[in-house]
Amino acid sequence: MLGKLIKYDLKSMSRAFIPIWVLAPVVALVFSLSMRGMVAWAENVPVNSVYNNTFWANGTGIVTVIMMLLFVGVMIALTVMTILFIIQRFWNGLLKDEGYLMFTLPVKTWELITAKGIAATIISCISTLVGILSCVLLVVGMLLLDNPQWYGRWWSFFWTNIGWDQAEVWTVFVLYLLLFIAGIVKSVYQVYAAMALGQFFQGHRVAGACVSYVGIGVVLAVISGICMMILSWILPDYMYYLSQSSFGIVYLVSMLLVTVVQIIIFHVITERVLSTRLNLE
Repeated sequence: MLGKLIKYDLKSMSRAFIPIWVLAPVVALVFSLSMRGMVAWAENVPVNSVYNNTFWANGTGIVTVIMMLLFVGVMIALTVMTILFIIQRFWNGLLKDEGYLMFTLPVKTWELITAKGIAATIISCISTLVGILSCVLLVVGMLLLDNPQWYGRWWSFFWTNIGWDQAEVWTVFVLYLLLFIAGIVKSVYQVYAAMALGQFFQGHRVAGACVSYVGIGVVLAVISGICMMILSWILPDYMYYLSQSSFGIVYLVSMLLVTVVQIIIFHVITERVLSTRLNLE
């Protein structure tokens, strides 16, 4: 049943996101080509040439500006859509009218929350990767068009100067990837916990959810500050025995464990509130 719930949420959300997922890389590529075209025009046309002030020269700049504005707009829209859909699917699906139907299904509360969380995480990961891919296409497209050997030189420089063996690099890469995914899950569950805590503010649930989100952020900041102070006293004694790469791996594993603990806490808060204090609007 959990799989069916996840599939239902993914289908309903992906319909709105697929167009912008396709549009973002295309706009980034066209933007990079237009910028490269403008630079090529400036490099190849003499300053005193009659073509330097023609419609074509001005038109190249206009197209580049339009594509830049379009690219920025698409990136903003992608970010805003992702955040709003995460909030809307949970709020309307579990805390408003649709919740009456969802809570009559033969599933437990934690399964409903988990399904929403997994679907939101997948959508968020895809949106983030699309945004990163679009930015990479924008930069790499311009550099490769200008110097096709750039990629090979950069990759060779990376492996020559990083000073780590490939096993360490891949270990760090996997840990960063896991931390990236866990960070998205944590952010999603933090929003869910805030919306759940908003149930305690009768008649002002939206405001209560906003206050709860800020409060959670403050608590996390205070706890993080205390933990950093403690670690600053403890770690120097152990850092002496660790290499740079080993210390980086230990740090990433520690951050991953802390993030997982936060996810569990937010999930428990959300599940307990929805199980005991839920009052559907």
